[in-house]
Amino acid sequence: MAKKRVRNGRLFKVKNKGRKFGANEFYAFTYLEDSDGDNETPYLFTPSQLEVAKIRAEKNPEDLLKKDRLTDWFD
Repeated sequence: MAKKRVRNGRLFKVKNKGRKFGANEFYAFTYLEDSDGDNETPYLFTPSQLEVAKIRAEKNPEDLLKKDRLTDWFD
């Protein structure tokens, strides 16, 4: 399997314009694509969903892909 190049994404705080009762006031918005760079798809995450994902990554460091130095340098 070819080595995958890991690149940083960006999250943007966006207002929930069609907010219903009990819904979050803001979301974290981003576009994600598959590892081949195809199928770009928009996503909205709640703060709690991001926190759960962060905790999962912290508990499972063996499952994380490493960024190369060049990618890290350009961030």
